[in-house]
Parts: sequence; structure tokens; C-alpha cells
Amino acid sequence: MILDLLKKFTTLWVILVLFAIFPIFTNILDLPFWNDVVMRIMLLGMAAMGLNIVFGFGGMVSFGHAAFMGIGAYCAGISQYYGIDNGWYQLLLSVLICGVLGVIIGFLALRTSGIYFIMITLAFAQMLYFLFVSLEQFGGDDGLIMDRSDFIFIDLYEPLRLYYLIFFTLAFVSIMLMLLIRSRFGVILQAIKSNENRVEAMGLNPLKFKITGYVISAIICGISGCLFASWQEFVSPDIMHWTRSGDLMIIIILGGLTYLAGPLVGAIVFLLLEEFLPDLLHIIFPSIAENWMVIFGPLLIVVVLFGKGGLMGVLDARFKIGFNKVKT
Repeated sequence: MILDLLKKFTTLWVILVLFAIFPIFTNILDLPFWNDVVMRIMLLGMAAMGLNIVFGFGGMVSFGHAAFMGIGAYCAGISQYYGIDNGWYQLLLSVLICGVLGVIIGFLALRTSGIYFIMITLAFAQMLYFLFVSLEQFGGDDGLIMDRSDFIFIDLYEPLRLYYLIFFTLAFVSIMLMLLIRSRFGVILQAIKSNENRVEAMGLNPLKFKITGYVISAIICGISGCLFASWQEFVSPDIMHWTRSGDLMIIIILGGLTYLAGPLVGAIVFLLLEEFLPDLLHIIFPSIAENWMVIFGPLLIVVVLFGKGGLMGVLDARFKIGFNKVKT
């Protein structure tokens, strides 16, 4: 089993190993700032991996998954507001609430398809966004300042401990997704994406599998959001705005829809461009430095038009080295 996972998902394992040893190099070079950049990459990459279950493997375009990130973040923030600092409790609360909301939203939205599904997920996300904007008790639109959560024996104010808490959570999620995609459930979910009528003709209930996938993806996004709040020490409704869901979809498309490691690759490239492109444009074209997405947009279009399978697909086709594409 272990050897099979190593062989089938080599690229994902390589990325996880690089994340694991990265702080060694930042310590040697005295560049602790880069640990923060990689933590953000891991958190957004984790959320994108969650969305990729329904988007990449299930073929369901959801513009509402940032709402689950926001719910997870507010589970941490509101818990602290009421004096509950235990990070494990906050994570459990995030899992439970995102799971329940995933069932409710999934049950309603997945009875439709196409543009109707997109609009329902978008409507729920915006409803939750405006709900938290209206909650002045928890900061409203200005957000809620918080301390890092207490994970018992893990002092998150020690930067490397926070880094490795995020890393081990990402590694756990990644391994679970490796097993999930290779399982009967994963195969059926991908079959539904290819031809839902055939799956139904085999006597299976596609709705049950789609709702299950939707709930799992919601929970992963909630976990990411909960840890994101502790890392940022701040939570606001902005995290659950529908444009954040758009960012997650861009990350997935950029990395590669049909690759399990695609969201992590996309997160690396997306956030490094976000970090460096404004500075580069400030030197070359100062007038558009603040609007770096004007340049990033055409780059994404080029990848989509000429790189089937995202960046991993481009590299796979160019160098023929194989990146463990999950067949759909």
C-alpha cells in the first residue's frame, strides 16, 4: 500500500518533503520571512486541494468554498472571543460545522447542475459573507483580532512549531486524499464526472457520492480556515468573499485539475507571483504595479489555452517525465 502510494503520487510526496526541509534553508540563510510565505502557500494549497475534490475530480464548479474557509476561521475567532483557546476544540468545531453546512448546501445545490449549481453555491457563500459582515459583536466588516490558538504543548508563538503544525496537517490531508482518490468512492466520483447517466444505470446513486465529496471538501476548507486564522491572528468576512473562491479555482486550474498535487503547484506559483510580480512591475512599469492581476490574467489564459492539464500538464508533456495524473 505505502509503496503503491509512493509510486502513484511521487510529485506530491516530493513537494511535501521540500516543505518539510524548507525551514532548514531559511534558518541557514537567516530568511525567516519565507517561512510565512510557505505557510500561506500550504494553507491555501490545502483549501484548494479540498475544492479540487468537487471541481477537478467531480466536475462540479463551486464558487462557495471560500465560505467554508471563513466558517473555519470564525470557529477559531469566536471561540477565543468566548474564552475558549483550545485549538483542538476549534478544529473539531470547524469540522462539525463545515460538515453540517456541507450536507445542507450540498443536498440543495447538487440536485441541480451547471449554471444553477454555480449560482446556488455562490448565493450561499454571499449569504454567509453578509451574515458575518452584519455581526458587529464580532467586528463586523472590520474583522476580529485574535491570539494564536493553544494546541496544548505546542507553542504556536514559536514560528517553527506553527509551521510544522500546518505542514503535518497538510501531510495528513494529502495522504487521506491519496487513499480517497484510489478508493472505490474516488473511482465512482470520477466516473460521475465522465458520465453520470452510466453510473446511475449501474444501480448507483450519483447524488449520494457527490454530496459525500462536497462534504469532505467543505471540511478540508474549514480546517484550512481554522489554521489560517491562527497564523494570521485575525479573521474577517473578507476571507469568505466569493472572489476568494475564484482565487482557489485559479490555483487549481493553474496547477492542473487532474493532478492531486496540482493545487499545491498552483498555490506555489500563484503566491510567488503575488509576492514578486508587483515589485517587478514597479521597476519595469510603475504605472500598473498595483494592478498586477492585469498581467497575471493573460498568463493564466495562456496556460489554459496552451497547457492542457495546467502547469503540471505542460511539464509532463514537455519533458515526458510523468507527474502521476489521476485518470478521470
